[in-house]
Amino acid sequence: MSSIMSLAKAYEKYFKIGAAVSCRNVDGYYGLLEKHFNSITPENDMKYSETEPQEGRFTFENADKVFDAAERLGIKVRAHAPVWHNQTSPWVYKDGEKDASPELIYERIDAHSKALCERYGGNVYAWDVVNEAARDDDKEGGDPVYRDSEYFRLCGPGFIEAAFRSMDKYSPDAQLFYNDYGECGPAKRERIVSLIRRLKDRGCRVDGFGMQQHYFTEPDYDELKRSIETYAALGLRLHITELDISLMAAVNRSDRRLKPGDPGFDEYIREVMDPTPEKLAKINGIYVRLFEVYRSYSDVIDCVTTWGVADDYTWLDFFGSDGSRPKIKQYPLLFDERHQPKPCVEELIRAAQ
Repeated sequence: MSSIMSLAKAYEKYFKIGAAVSCRNVDGYYGLLEKHFNSITPENDMKYSETEPQEGRFTFENADKVFDAAERLGIKVRAHAPVWHNQTSPWVYKDGEKDASPELIYERIDAHSKALCERYGGNVYAWDVVNEAARDDDKEGGDPVYRDSEYFRLCGPGFIEAAFRSMDKYSPDAQLFYNDYGECGPAKRERIVSLIRRLKDRGCRVDGFGMQQHYFTEPDYDELKRSIETYAALGLRLHITELDISLMAAVNRSDRRLKPGDPGFDEYIREVMDPTPEKLAKINGIYVRLFEVYRSYSDVIDCVTTWGVADDYTWLDFFGSDGSRPKIKQYPLLFDERHQPKPCVEELIRAAQ
């Protein structure tokens, strides 16, 4: 590709182009980030257990590496997921031998938010304040809207409100986002809307919604458009926050992600283990169609972030692995294992001009 071809430059009039990085790979991707991206997200390095493994003992070394790289790149950071039911240290939920009260958990969230913002706030333009707090399915039992997490068991939905109020207090100049997956499924979309409406009704500042966009099946483009319009109608700015397209999307003929034990799963795994040019081309084609949709809604979408930079490292290679089957290479990103742009990158740049 020509040296003048930059994905971020081509999309300046539409939205930012971002990527998730870690302290371990950000320097190795520096050239790609400098040329093609103008936003980065710490993949794991800002999560609760990574930054405060013990109460009051903060460990910022890994996150610092990401922020140092962002400073060298001259860009600000999308800060990710200080409050999430995963990667939260068990001490957060305990008061000695007993369960912590909601008030104690809110105090801890507040102290944690304050520490993060004091260290990084001036270099953050958006926070994924709370991650994945909406329920996945309609099974009987439990709350109809909220995930049955330890946070919810102890606090009800109050922990979400506490997190947004704290981040609003300590990071008043950054945008505050709620972030979730499965956001285009009609049932979960309704739950996410209910969650966000409750926050706004209670006077919390919620500036945007993060649409994760992990694809394990071919996208339903009509539902994607319907979802964008639904969330935007709440007065929210939208970021595509964790975009990747699993090789599964090129072979899965159902409308849902197949799991071990599902009919056809073993056949599906055999297909995924054979990444033919035709399957890889299908991933390229999905990217082209998705970006066509994103461009058409650039009046409400401000950033599109892939969950990773290039195919040599992606969480999807390990997703769902239980040690009983080999790692499955997924090829889900815009740049290949040699950090070269895939054919769709040139198409995306040409379409933006």
